Amino acid sequence: MRFYCLFESVLRMNKPIATGLLCLHLGVALLATAQVNPKTTPTPNTNSNAAPPPVSTLINVPDPAIAKPAEKIADQGNEKPAEKNSTPPEPAKPSPHVALILPLTSKTFGNVADAIKQGFMAAATAGGKESIPYRIYARDDEAAAMGSECRRAVRDGAIAIIGGVTRDGSNVLLKEAGLVPTLALNAPTATEFPDRFFYITLNLDAEAKSVAREAALTGSLKAAVMVTNTALAKRIQDSFEKEWIRLGGTIVERIVFTGDIAESGKLQKTLEKVQEKLDVDVIFMAADVKSARMARPFIPTGMAVFATSHTLDARADAVENLDLDSVRFLEMPWFVEKDHPAVMTYAKPQTPLSIDTERLYALGIDAWRLMQLILKTDKPKNIPPLDGVTGKLTLDGAQFVRTLTAVEMRDGIPELLRPNNKRSE
Repeated sequence: MRFYCLFESVLRMNKPIATGLLCLHLGVALLATAQVNPKTTPTPNTNSNAAPPPVSTLINVPDPAIAKPAEKIADQGNEKPAEKNSTPPEPAKPSPHVALILPLTSKTFGNVADAIKQGFMAAATAGGKESIPYRIYARDDEAAAMGSECRRAVRDGAIAIIGGVTRDGSNVLLKEAGLVPTLALNAPTATEFPDRFFYITLNLDAEAKSVAREAALTGSLKAAVMVTNTALAKRIQDSFEKEWIRLGGTIVERIVFTGDIAESGKLQKTLEKVQEKLDVDVIFMAADVKSARMARPFIPTGMAVFATSHTLDARADAVENLDLDSVRFLEMPWFVEKDHPAVMTYAKPQTPLSIDTERLYALGIDAWRLMQLILKTDKPKNIPPLDGVTGKLTLDGAQFVRTLTAVEMRDGIPELLRPNNKRSE
């Protein structure tokens, strides 16, 4: 406005000067318009020094000793914090996957969870391109986090969930079941289950019952039980006795021992009296490996001795196992059937594990394999048996029951017994 007032004043004074000012103003206005017009403004260059968006840590990176997995999936529990001045990444779109929820950061159960994870990944890797993608959800407190993690996994696109390493965890997993097929890795305390909920367990209670059925094949119904004074041994003893009595047998003697070599003389006399007076033909041992090795030589010849896998180490050398000669037990194929097709297919642990921890590695393998069967079967009751590395797995209700391999220690080496001697848990 000021310009036009000035222009009018100058026009009254001098028309040429006014005309020049008008041309100059129009030129400046056109230039300004060109600079702000979006149609003529070039796209600004991206700052090459800007920090990249954060990425999630990949946890299923293959080891050179293992075949390349079909797909890498980010660990949902270990995302890196965003760098300063970086643009936050957009939320990941839901994608179909199998969710494995484990207490990997737990001080108590971390090693257990890691062994399962390793076996699970080994099985997924061996499946190659046919394997369904998976994600591992790592937490420190399985029971407390299980519910929220199940719901989160479903929001992320999970088509199946595996978890529940502990009894508490499996109970929470059961409460969340129903959205997608679910496999618990421990036995819940409930007795009723939804259609798409399943579980498998390695607990020794079920194994002790299997041993009772195996011992009953000898034809004897009188048994003596040798047990050490530990909570686990007593639990194994209780499970064996309940099944033995259910089968019509009787427990004629219970012998408690400590495993101390100083009590060997007393133990020997006790066992001799049991055999002479009570006509016992079967001995069941509920003891750890060390205690069993001490006690076994004092059991009179001719008495059939049975135990669970808790009492023997199938991986130990012949010299260590020599004291446990002729003891019969049940074991998973992973340790005693080297020619088993599945045992030959899947990679062994990359680092040495204790035998109990390696059992969980084998469980991880079968957990992956079972879920493949579950997802391929329309009706839960039609899920076919699986010849697994932890045993022959057959669905009974909601439980995948394991049929173990019958073995006898001979000259310190575990040898397979006849196939018709095998019984289920």
